[in-house]
Amino acid sequence: MPNTEEQRLDVIENCTILIDGILKPFEQTDDTPEGRMITQLKWLKERAENHDLPLPVDKGKLASLLYIYTNGNITHLASSEDKIREEVEIHMKRIIKLCHKGKLLYKNIFRPYLLVLIDALAKLLKSATRPLSEYEQGMIGELETLKQRLEENCMEPPLMSYLPDYPNFNEVFVFFESTIDDLPNGKILCETVANLIFEGIRPDNWLTPEDADKETQQYMEVNRST
Repeated sequence: MPNTEEQRLDVIENCTILIDGILKPFEQTDDTPEGRMITQLKWLKERAENHDLPLPVDKGKLASLLYIYTNGNITHLASSEDKIREEVEIHMKRIIKLCHKGKLLYKNIFRPYLLVLIDALAKLLKSATRPLSEYEQGMIGELETLKQRLEENCMEPPLMSYLPDYPNFNEVFVFFESTIDDLPNGKILCETVANLIFEGIRPDNWLTPEDADKETQQYMEVNRST
């Protein structure tokens, strides 16, 4: 797994956003979820600042983060219900992906390569040599919507939830497997697109845009030829 300077800075950035944002009015204490979250985030941030945070971090050292995220104990701190994802969950999700999974985060600089994969996945479905299920057929339209939203800069991964907007994608890709694993490159395309959009993480070998460009060249050629 990667263990890069980019990840170190991303840990610091996302911890800082929460500490100086929704958690700012609270004291560091073991008696409240807010206080325990501050302790957890400060520990991660300080370790990262000291270049002493090898990734992934042992799960036991992330207990507060994982528990509070799973139980939604601080989502009430958002300024409004429709701001929960933007102000709370997205930053916690990114910290978990960085620290618990040791992953690289999706950044807008990688958007051109995500668009290539979305095109390739849509073309794969359209050219399938077997009949598509209703969900696989419906996923084509959802991919076109995702592409448009990305191109218009109307979407910031991770979306975190497939529902209610992408119910067909939700049926096609389930628990790291998809119903199109039998199609050429179906498994890798579906999983990579799902991870980039809904989980906000990119492949381990996409260390730079140049790396992503090399990895997606084969799909660029297919897209140009169809």
